[in-house]
Amino acid sequence: MEGGAAAAVEVLVQNLIDLSKKEISQIRGLDKDAAKLAGSLDVIKNFLKDAETREITSDAVKSWLKKLENEAFDADNVLDELNYHILSKTIMASKPMKAKVLSRFSSPFNSIARPRKMAVKIQEINENLESIKKEATELGLVVKLENESTLVNTAIFETDSFTVDPIFIGRDDIASEIVGMLTNSITTDDGSVSILAIVGMGGLGKTTLTRKVFNCLKNETRFGLHIWVHVSPNFDPIILFKKILKEVSQKNKQLPSNQVESSSKQDILSKPDQVEIESKQDILSELQKALKDKTYLLILDDVWNQDVSKWEGFTNSLLGVSDCVKGNAIVVTTRNMEVASIVNTLHIHELKGLSEEECWSIIRVKAFGKEDVPSEFEAIGRKIARRCQGLPLAANIVGGVLHNHNKSEEKWRSIEEKWLSPNEGGDNMTKILRLSFDNLSPPLIKKCFAYCAMLPKGSKIIKQELIELWMAEGFLQADGRDDMESVGEKFVNVLLHNSLLQVSERDYYGNVESCGMHDLVHDLACSVSSSSNSTGGSSRVPYMILGDESNRIPKEMAKSLRTLLITSKADISDINFSDLESLHVLHLHSEVKKLPSSIRKLIHLRDFDISKTSIEVLPDWIGEFFHLQTLRANSEYLRKLPSTIKYLINLRHLYIDWRVELPMGIGRLTCLQTLKHFPVGDENGCKIEELGSLINLKRELQIRHLQRVHDKEEAGKANLFKKSKILKLCLDWDLFREGERNDEDVLEGLQPHSDLRVLKIYGFNGKRFPLWTEKMSVRDAPQGSWVLLNNLMSLKLAWCDECEEIPMLGHLPNLKSLKLRGLENVKCINSSFYGMVNKDTRIVFPALERFELFFMHKLAEWAEIEISDGSEVKLFPRLRYLKIHGCEQLKSVPSHVSSSCLEYLSISRIGVECLPADWLLSNSETLSYLWISFCRNLREISDRWGEEESEGRSFTITSLPKFPRLTHLEITRVPKLSVETVDAMRRLQIHGYKRSNVWGLRFSDPT
Repeated sequence: MEGGAAAAVEVLVQNLIDLSKKEISQIRGLDKDAAKLAGSLDVIKNFLKDAETREITSDAVKSWLKKLENEAFDADNVLDELNYHILSKTIMASKPMKAKVLSRFSSPFNSIARPRKMAVKIQEINENLESIKKEATELGLVVKLENESTLVNTAIFETDSFTVDPIFIGRDDIASEIVGMLTNSITTDDGSVSILAIVGMGGLGKTTLTRKVFNCLKNETRFGLHIWVHVSPNFDPIILFKKILKEVSQKNKQLPSNQVESSSKQDILSKPDQVEIESKQDILSELQKALKDKTYLLILDDVWNQDVSKWEGFTNSLLGVSDCVKGNAIVVTTRNMEVASIVNTLHIHELKGLSEEECWSIIRVKAFGKEDVPSEFEAIGRKIARRCQGLPLAANIVGGVLHNHNKSEEKWRSIEEKWLSPNEGGDNMTKILRLSFDNLSPPLIKKCFAYCAMLPKGSKIIKQELIELWMAEGFLQADGRDDMESVGEKFVNVLLHNSLLQVSERDYYGNVESCGMHDLVHDLACSVSSSSNSTGGSSRVPYMILGDESNRIPKEMAKSLRTLLITSKADISDINFSDLESLHVLHLHSEVKKLPSSIRKLIHLRDFDISKTSIEVLPDWIGEFFHLQTLRANSEYLRKLPSTIKYLINLRHLYIDWRVELPMGIGRLTCLQTLKHFPVGDENGCKIEELGSLINLKRELQIRHLQRVHDKEEAGKANLFKKSKILKLCLDWDLFREGERNDEDVLEGLQPHSDLRVLKIYGFNGKRFPLWTEKMSVRDAPQGSWVLLNNLMSLKLAWCDECEEIPMLGHLPNLKSLKLRGLENVKCINSSFYGMVNKDTRIVFPALERFELFFMHKLAEWAEIEISDGSEVKLFPRLRYLKIHGCEQLKSVPSHVSSSCLEYLSISRIGVECLPADWLLSNSETLSYLWISFCRNLREISDRWGEEESEGRSFTITSLPKFPRLTHLEITRVPKLSVETVDAMRRLQIHGYKRSNVWGLRFSDPT
């Protein structure tokens, strides 16, 4: 992993450059040393770029890298200590006198060298770097500039259309689907070329699948020419046009297939019409002649290019030489979703892994051919198939290895337990997957990927936590546009697009929440990480997980350790944390009740997680972690934070339980991005104005005890309308409160920004919502124009006891979830609920999927839409989930509901006599859950049910064949609704239903 080792050191060097420019230059007398250090590091960084592109076999170069890494590591610690000293002085100046005195006696910095002594250390580092710089020149390393590109040698992986794939399993349907798409596109598309992309990680079988599609279409002779070009990371249009011209020239000369296959590479290259042409103009001129009046299928296999202008230049030239002949097609294969997104495709097919059964089928055929597989081998083989995790490449390689040992059960068990050794094919898989790693840029992304090796194989990777870990290690560097977290988001997306990470979970709104890593990719990460951390025989171990198998840290490792994750079963009593002098990340998941005092010495700490501990009180010295960026203290035991938290001026993410009491002055933490819970206090330093200075807050914020805010002016000091990165906002008043109520005035001052996605309002006791809530639109400035909350996806109004009207909501284009609970004083859901319905309105609640009405005891009417011109309007066209409970006075509901995809309908304790036909009949094909209970007035399920009705008053189970997906039916305490049971169950069976399919079927005594 030579290039990776150089990249790892380059990350350290870049961080030192930044530190030397920012921190050292602030100390009087060190500005010249800072400039010299930065200059040396800049030159060394460019030497490293050269080292990164080489396959380093020289022991001398490896030794040089090791020296540089050690020097950079020591320099990083020295500069970080210096930075700590600067921060300490800044914070000390802001403390009251008593606190200053106590800090001077207890600060861990008393044991750290003062700036004058540190100046000597920095001068030593400069001298050592000068020597290292000189040695680099002697070793033949050259300065490689930032914009010089690195080409990866991929000749050994070049693909072709002729290779026979004897085992093609699990992809026949996909191949047929793609053939059908291409066939359909060339006959119906008006354009001259249709483009389709196949995306997937290395080893997933993209080339094999594409070869199958290519040969199917070749046999069907739908295209005049069939052209296969392997592209590789170097996307050079001139080279590609030359390759295409070679292929086309051969086809036009109608060489027999056996002659084409037997022609050597040298013979083909020697043909004058393929190599003598050099200029782009000449190449395209010849290509135009060769393509004259012909349609073509062009395969561009293994594309890495993400430059839009290069792609457009290539396709525009290709279109130009095609003489506007229609019916052409291009298939692009790539590992990177970003590549697929820029090629303007008619379809992107994201290739998934094979099933365990399909992997076993490949292994079985490779290992035993047509012979029967002994049962004992099959049991082991299926476990091995599981380890392939859907990769055909892995199944093929391991199947070939097992073929050589098809009589050795012991060898099969060994492979099942330990996988493949390098000489058995493990190296081949790693090399193929390694291409994705080699093409990552910049080096920081490579370092981020290598860091993932520390995480246990098969573990769920929470995206936000991973970004915070990267940030703590110094891998994320903010630029003018993006902060560190945004850079981390981009890095995660790059790894996802390159299939080095895989999406595990998304939230309700489609954002990636967690990722996974394929076992073979994890092996690659381990290979990369171990190599970058052992350059030149180093024993430096930067990351460690301490579990029940080991509870001690070897002293020789302690000094270099930067990340330590301690699991629940580890015993920490023997750990002297002060030995971990370089530690940046400490996750303490042990069931401790008190923090060891030695942790106080960890002045480099950036990420501290105590969420799994039993700690009830944090010590005051927690406020001395001036570098701390992330504090996870969302433990069920912790109830209060110390007042010294306000000194953590670099803190960006504070995770606490909603019951935790915040100290005074939280508004001083101006770097905060994560603060999910803010309880408003009565004292100065705890009021809502503390939020005003927290301009960087992101994602989610709940503000509680809003009854403690006096008026609109005070509420406005929270500056919510300026916090455009808060996507989820919860505004919460206490229930069962007494005294004067000014909720309407306060809520008006809490107007959010227009990009809000989720809004929850609890305990609001105004009679009317303020204008921004009523119309669901906000001002873009204090006196600006009104802007609709068009991005709002979820709204919940709960326990707003005095409120008499529901806001206008039907016009919101992206509202997916609406929950109305405990609006005790609402008597009517009137037509204003549907929003601005006029002649231009065709859909009301166009995106709503989930609607809940709960405990609205005075609600008597739910009005129909009022349409003045008689035009047809769709209501709830995407509704899937409808739940109405505790609305005993509700006598009327809208008869017209346009949804035809309702899956869940639950009605309890409402006063209606008849459920409209549209509620059931329109959704008969999709409804899977139907629950009706305690509806004492309900007489009819539908007013136009059909022949199964009995005088419009009876719902019988014989109606169930209208609902093929119904799996849960429960009707409880509906005394006026007659239901046939025993006979119906017989007829149910006649109509093809099994009792097991209706597992929730229950009829309760109507009395």
